[in-house]
Amino acid sequence: MIMNSGLLIGSYMYLCGLFVLLFQWKHILNMLLGFEVLTLSVVSLYSFSCIYLSFNFYLMVILMVFGVCEASLGLSLLVSFIRSHGSDYVMSLNLYKL
Repeated sequence: MIMNSGLLIGSYMYLCGLFVLLFQWKHILNMLLGFEVLTLSVVSLYSFSCIYLSFNFYLMVILMVFGVCEASLGLSLLVSFIRSHGSDYVMSLNLYKL
């Protein structure tokens, strides 16, 4: 019962993260939060499957480390975009501008 509810919550989190990425793409901060929700849902799904199947938790720790690295890299990119362009709108970024 607990395993099924844990997998259901993880799947719901994953779908919410995809929803944010697909429909809330105007701000870079919204996109980064969507990526964080996706990362947390993958870690939670893997942790519930490790508990159910009694696997080792080493891969879950590696996934969490990559999630933390992704968050710090995303935050630094957000700060650099805001400093260079003045806002976090995706449309204000012109990648062809030199």
